[in-house]
Amino acid sequence: MSFIGAIDKSMIKAATNYGPLDDRSYYPGGSFYGGYSPASSGIAVSSETAMRLITVQNCVRQRAMTISQLPCHIMEKSGKTITRAEDFYLYEKLHDQPNSWMTASTFWGMLEAHICLYGNFYVFKLGLSDRPILELVPLSAGVVQKVTQNEDYSISYEVRLRNGQTGTYGQDKIWHIRGLTLNGLTGMNPIEAARETIGIGMAGDRFIGQYFGKGLHPSAVIKHPLSLNATTHANMRAALKEKYATLANSFDFMLLDENMTIEFPQIKLVDAQYLELMKMNEAQICGMFRVPLMLIQSGDKTPTFASAEQFDINYVKHGVAPDCVNYEKSIRHGLLTDPEKKKYYAKFNLNSLLRGDFKTRMEGYAIGIDKEIFNPNEIRELEEYNSYEGGERYATRTSTTKETTGNNKEGAGK
Repeated sequence: MSFIGAIDKSMIKAATNYGPLDDRSYYPGGSFYGGYSPASSGIAVSSETAMRLITVQNCVRQRAMTISQLPCHIMEKSGKTITRAEDFYLYEKLHDQPNSWMTASTFWGMLEAHICLYGNFYVFKLGLSDRPILELVPLSAGVVQKVTQNEDYSISYEVRLRNGQTGTYGQDKIWHIRGLTLNGLTGMNPIEAARETIGIGMAGDRFIGQYFGKGLHPSAVIKHPLSLNATTHANMRAALKEKYATLANSFDFMLLDENMTIEFPQIKLVDAQYLELMKMNEAQICGMFRVPLMLIQSGDKTPTFASAEQFDINYVKHGVAPDCVNYEKSIRHGLLTDPEKKKYYAKFNLNSLLRGDFKTRMEGYAIGIDKEIFNPNEIRELEEYNSYEGGERYATRTSTTKETTGNNKEGAGK
């Protein structure tokens, strides 16, 4: 470990911290060396500042929390039989604990958040070359300075270390997960691409904050036809407050003399279509992250039981599943060796996101057992119940049984 430590200690520090050596400390809206220019709204939008907009934060949190609860299994293929490869060295790292200080749930949530905010996620593969990976160390955003494709089409990564130096590492040391990519080399930053839309939302938040912060929205305006000196103005103001202020005097008669008039101004944000604009902005951001408005407690209409279920299915189908497939293929490409690729593959279990109510699940299980798709013990494993002797039989309701020669069904995650 002494040889590894000489190279990798700086990598671990760079993975978990950024400070004066990171250009984000100079310019909160982007990079000190150029970065993002302000949006048309005048707001400097970056991946970090975008999280101050509650809609972006809600969407990123929803996506991260969804992925973090999905178990990632390494599956082993042996002929026509598929089983979990729980003895494979990567299984525990991807399913339970990728390194000594993170859980798999935290790791996958961080990965999803980086993909949502930056379009890329970089992981340092701690260990000696041509040896099993010891730990998976996620790198902080901004640490990877440059991604270069070499003449032989291999990829090199320039990584800024905490000591100020820059190290160059190849694909044998860096596991690179990309989001939507236009060049095949790096993922596109979704916040940068949508900075105008996000800038409108941030500008709206700033406007409403200043509106309430300034306090220039009086409940009543009393007009006097003459110009009053300071003493007269103060005396009249004190008399009106003494007579009509406080809740106890709220329903008392108001008597105005000296030809004074009173107005009760109503400042409506609806007049400037503020609310409609913010609703549209919120819907656009949710669409960018493929998160239904219902899941961030937003939208004009309260979903019914049936519509909520369809929203959930739509979210899993169009939002979560594509990312899971991307990560599964990335695991195969970035973590498995060529011989291992012929035998193992990664699989996220989405069953927990698609589970219905108890009655619906039991009815579905009954159909699966009756059609000999499942045996009772496989169903019990899905529900995290203990198996029982004889439960490996595939039986129909007519008691026609078929003995199984081995458990070749994929179970659910714990």
